[in-house]
Amino acid sequence: MRLRKGLLFYPGVLFLVFAVCGCAWFSKGIMNIFNPEAEIRMYYVNRSFDVGGEGKFDLMNGIVFDLLIYPLNEVGFTIERLEYRYSTKNGPVDSLTRNIYLAYYVPPNPYTDQTIPTSTETGPYAVRNLPLVFQEGIDYLWKNYREGILFLDLTAFIQDDAGHRIEKQIVSRFPVIEMGEDFFAPEVTVEPAEGEFPVGATITFVAQAKDDYMVKSYQWFVNGAATSGCAGSAQGQVFTHTFSTAGTYSVLVKVCDYAGNCSYGVSVITITKAE
Repeated sequence: MRLRKGLLFYPGVLFLVFAVCGCAWFSKGIMNIFNPEAEIRMYYVNRSFDVGGEGKFDLMNGIVFDLLIYPLNEVGFTIERLEYRYSTKNGPVDSLTRNIYLAYYVPPNPYTDQTIPTSTETGPYAVRNLPLVFQEGIDYLWKNYREGILFLDLTAFIQDDAGHRIEKQIVSRFPVIEMGEDFFAPEVTVEPAEGEFPVGATITFVAQAKDDYMVKSYQWFVNGAATSGCAGSAQGQVFTHTFSTAGTYSVLVKVCDYAGNCSYGVSVITITKAE
């Protein structure tokens, strides 16, 4: 009979634990009843933005979000840091990993019925204007145009007032920026555009290129021949060349962007014999 009473006693205790604390609390372990861990919900609110315009090559402060934080019990906590991890369709891009250290304290929920607190501009339950993407991520996507889209995994690292350490994922594989189709080649000019110089003159040419995304490469040609070696540098925005023979020369630069669009700029130079 004692054995049967014991078998009845233990299920009764378990039933009481579930009834008082709920399944979610029990799943954290029975000690969570006596040393409760903060219960947290976190959401983001995306702000509208436009990636066009003259300032597109700067850090896009408009690509931001608000982090809304809902404590669901009477345990406060501190958000110590947010970890940003990025990936593309080809996999993770570890070089773009970034941490923001906050030390942002969220007080306990003052409501006994687990009412979600209202998030206001001045309240403690929202972190405003956090970046979705950093300049390094924007530059990476422009330079790796064919990868197309950048995804974000955002995780909060938290310590609550009871000493528990918590990792809370906010978003997973969230698309933060996507490259549009680029059908337009760079606009290119060369300085000097023309001129007359004596034999033996060394002339420096500068390519000025304007593109909707980013310029990837410059290649220089003199009278249709690619330049290299002692005659000058074949690559780069600035090109220097020494003209040792009289005549008329066309100096051509080929400029390509990361989308594969190319265009040309030209300078016509006349080299004259010394009198």
